[in-house]
Amino acid sequence: MGCASSKSNAEEPTGSAPEKANPMPAAAPAAAAPKVETTPDETPPAVQPTTSASTLDADEVRNQRMSVRYQAKELEERALRNSGRRSSAPFDKSRIGTHTRHGVMPGPRGSANAKINQDRGVLCWPFHGTLNEALLCVFDGHGPKGEKASEFCMTTLPEMLEADHAALAKDPVECLSRNIIKMDEMFLTGEHKNIAMSCGTTSNVLFMSGAEMWVACSGDSRAIKASRVGGKLIAQDLSNDHKPDLPLEQARIESKGGTVTPSGPNGRPSRVWANGRVGLAMSRSIGDGECKGCGVIPDPEIQKFTIAPPKSETGDGDLFVIVASDGVWEFISSQEAAEIIAGTEHASNACEVLVQEAAERWRKEEGNYRDDITAIVTFLPFLEADGDEASADDVHFDVDATYINVGAPGISKMASGEMSPPVKGTTAPVAASSTESDEDEGFARRRLSVTNHFGDNDDDWESLGDDVEV
Repeated sequence: MGCASSKSNAEEPTGSAPEKANPMPAAAPAAAAPKVETTPDETPPAVQPTTSASTLDADEVRNQRMSVRYQAKELEERALRNSGRRSSAPFDKSRIGTHTRHGVMPGPRGSANAKINQDRGVLCWPFHGTLNEALLCVFDGHGPKGEKASEFCMTTLPEMLEADHAALAKDPVECLSRNIIKMDEMFLTGEHKNIAMSCGTTSNVLFMSGAEMWVACSGDSRAIKASRVGGKLIAQDLSNDHKPDLPLEQARIESKGGTVTPSGPNGRPSRVWANGRVGLAMSRSIGDGECKGCGVIPDPEIQKFTIAPPKSETGDGDLFVIVASDGVWEFISSQEAAEIIAGTEHASNACEVLVQEAAERWRKEEGNYRDDITAIVTFLPFLEADGDEASADDVHFDVDATYINVGAPGISKMASGEMSPPVKGTTAPVAASSTESDEDEGFARRRLSVTNHFGDNDDDWESLGDDVEV
């Protein structure tokens, strides 16, 4: 079986291009370092920051990253917690690994304050009672209760897909799309509806069945595949980062009355502005009810790939897959991530090395600020051979769901969110020219996925959490 064509500028693997259910502009080449690209034909409204980035000292640049001035309690360090539905076939940690690390925010006197980890993930294998299927998911929550959104998806989607397995087997694209959109509706209208207007999550779901793999992405969590092609290591993006200033995304947003501002200096992201006050740094997500009327959608972009592992130890073929939150991809390109993983032989160790390298890049670039970082690494081949008929009927397996970072109750960090808390005091629209001002909490407006405009007094928000020295 041929592997899907590469999106990088390097040599192309042989075989057919991936099938795409929802075509959109191609992602940036895997070997390119920046994750967010602005194409030449984009013409979003210009942003005029009132303070030039070049005039800011180190403390001012760091302070630009902050959106609200409260600290939050951090959950205990729990990289993994297995569900009660244990299987007698434990994960082979040499073949598949998971790792997560909470974010931090700058504190007084040079301290770093831990923030609750809003990233969640789930790894289901065997899936639906067969060793030939697996489900890998990463959800990057955001907003004042963003961990509620990501945890809802973590526990809900696997059950929905397992219950709908006949449709999943018949038409994975239709089933994945329908259930992810339904999950968004459930979050917005169910028990979490009171918080769903102001928080949400990305969603990157990878369904593996034999030699085939479907990747369903909403937001900017990313999946990649690394292959050896002509003796060279080539990274291929399996999903596209949904940024508001991508031409098709921007056109949809503006047709619904939203406003898009472009990316700018110091890592400031492009944003879609809902109601003139909420700036969301991605164009697709789960939840985020306040932005749903402005062209932000939950609909996943789905791509299909064929997995073709090497037939010999040094032969060409697909080597491993990475699914990770944007805490990994902010300062590490897809190609760099592949090269980091390729230097290790144990998947769990590889995952830790990747997360550690991402954390070190954050420290170097941002000092005492770091986003949540979560990754799943799967060495190939992982599933049973395509012709094998291993099933629950034969070996009596239940689904084994390994949850990544089951958080404790508390106030969540804002660092990877697309939505922020409700505006306090006033709902007057904010002019587009001032939405990214480097003078007004510019730290958040540059780095965070969401920004919102508050009144002059932030005391109410400061009281929501405690300072934690780390």
